[in-house]
Parts: sequence; structure tokens; C-alpha cells
Amino acid sequence: MTQNMPEFNSPVFSIITPTCRRPLLLKRTIQSIINQSFKDYEHIIIDDANDRDTESLINGIGDKRIIFYQHSSPRGAAGGYNTGIKISRGDFVLFLDDDDEYLPSFLEKMHNFFTQAGKNIGFAWTGISRIQDTDNGEIVLSSKVWPSRFPTKESGLAAATSIGNGFGLCVRKECIDIIGLYDESLAIGEDTDFLFRLVRHFEFETIPEVLVKIHQHGPSQLTDKKNWVLRLELKEKILNRHHDLLQLYPKLYYVHYKTLVDLCYYLKFKKKGRRSMIGIIKNTPFRIKNFTDLISYELTGKDTIDFYYGSVLRNIVKFFKKI
Repeated sequence: MTQNMPEFNSPVFSIITPTCRRPLLLKRTIQSIINQSFKDYEHIIIDDANDRDTESLINGIGDKRIIFYQHSSPRGAAGGYNTGIKISRGDFVLFLDDDDEYLPSFLEKMHNFFTQAGKNIGFAWTGISRIQDTDNGEIVLSSKVWPSRFPTKESGLAAATSIGNGFGLCVRKECIDIIGLYDESLAIGEDTDFLFRLVRHFEFETIPEVLVKIHQHGPSQLTDKKNWVLRLELKEKILNRHHDLLQLYPKLYYVHYKTLVDLCYYLKFKKKGRRSMIGIIKNTPFRIKNFTDLISYELTGKDTIDFYYGSVLRNIVKFFKKI
């Protein structure tokens, strides 16, 4: 059922937030939208659990810019994005998960960017900070920004297909009309597949500034290690689907298949990991590190750098324990 249908004209931005029984986290996400300095938006919240607490939260906020829709049966994150896209009326579509947040100037800076960007720019994203939620507040784990423009097409493709919806992704609505909706058969990695389809058709740039907080908070997240077997299976499916594009760009191939190799060896699927690593070597035969990584994976389950720094860290810990 739909609720809180808006009474204003079509907005500039449609922000889509799928949610599933996390009203306390969702409240923070909603507040980050309400706090935006740029106000011409609609916030589409898709409840995948038909949850009374979530419905009560939305009704209590009472903001007419919030469009609330509840699925009668679960459809996952991809289903939530698709429902939101179908409802959306904005010129630009954005995706914000129910545990993340935008900094207050996010929409204003995104609007300024697209006002000046050429029509050939189909999508953009921003820098992010990864935040660990603790009982004592937030801890910044890491931050990352990308150059506004990439030096080569290959480096840009590698970056654009390695981010996710949570990186402040903003897409012209007309681009989605061309590439289609999210694949609901992908419980994990649906945004990677979506981005692969975007880069096949459209140019992109970034806003080189941290404007999004991505929160790490517990095992209920799909990125948790307990979901890595499924993650591996769906990653393979996505890479097979876009193998033609990957073959054209060695760096793009390396970035994505290296992630696959890491998963394989972590899960102790050595045969599959070895096969994928040999594929990387064949694709980039003059990269010496690939050969040392294969040996390191076989002996330790980690690539050369991870094993080296892991060993150094262990030695440092042993040293301080002694003193």
C-alpha cells in the first residue's frame, strides 16, 4: 500500500531508501535527508517487511516529502530500488540505504554539479567515510574520495564498477529508462550489475569530497562474512554476465577477478581461486606480482601484501607483549 502521497510538483531529486525492520537506524537516515540545505526532493521509503514500527515512525515524522510504500511480501533490496524507481518523479534518482546518511550539503552540491555538467554525464557519486557505530559514538574507520575526472577510461571504469549505491550514487532518470531496473535475482551485488550496465552507455564524474557516511554496525548487514558464500556465487554470475567488457580492459578485469580470488581463498575454495588467479595471469601476463600472489595464496590463503603486513603486525604485537 502507498501512503503520504505528495501534494507538490515533481521534485529535482528522488531519494530511494529500502528498509527492513530497522526503524531506529532508519530514523537517522531520514533525519539526514530532512537536514539537507537543498529542499527540492522526495524521499521514497520502501518497507520490505510490512513493519508496524516502521510505519509508526513515518507517520510520526509527518513530512509530506516522504512517500511510504510497503511490500506485501519481501522482495529484497533490488525489489525496493525497483519499486522506488517506478514511483519516483524526480529528474535524478539517488539510493540511500536505511543505515547510512548524507551530510547536510550533499543534495546542494549534487544539484550544483549537475547544473554545470554536460548532458553526456549520466551519473555521479561522491566521497565517503566508513563509520563504526559504538556505544560511545562514531569512529571514522576510513575515508575515500575519487578525482572529479579519471586519467584514463580504464581507471574510471574500474572505479565506477567497484563502488555501490551507498557512495552517493546519483543517476539521471532517463538513463534508467534506457538500461532497465535492478536484477531482483541478485540478493547481493545488484548495484554492481546496475553500474556495469550504466558504464556501458553513459559517461560519469565524481564530486571529490566526503558527503556520505556509510555505517558499520553489526552482523545483520549483507556485507557480513556469513554471507560471503552467496556473495561469491553472485559475484561470479555478474562477472560472467559482463565478461565481454572485462576482457577489453585489463585493469577492470584485474580489479573484479582479484576480489573473486580473495573470496575463494578466504572460503577455502582453493581450486576455484587458483583457476581465477590463473585467468588474471593470462589476462595480464607481464604483471610479476600476479605470480607471487598465486604462490602466496596457495601457501597462506592471502595475497603477498596481506600476508606480509599481517606478519609484520603479528611481530609488532609479540614485541609489545614481551616488553
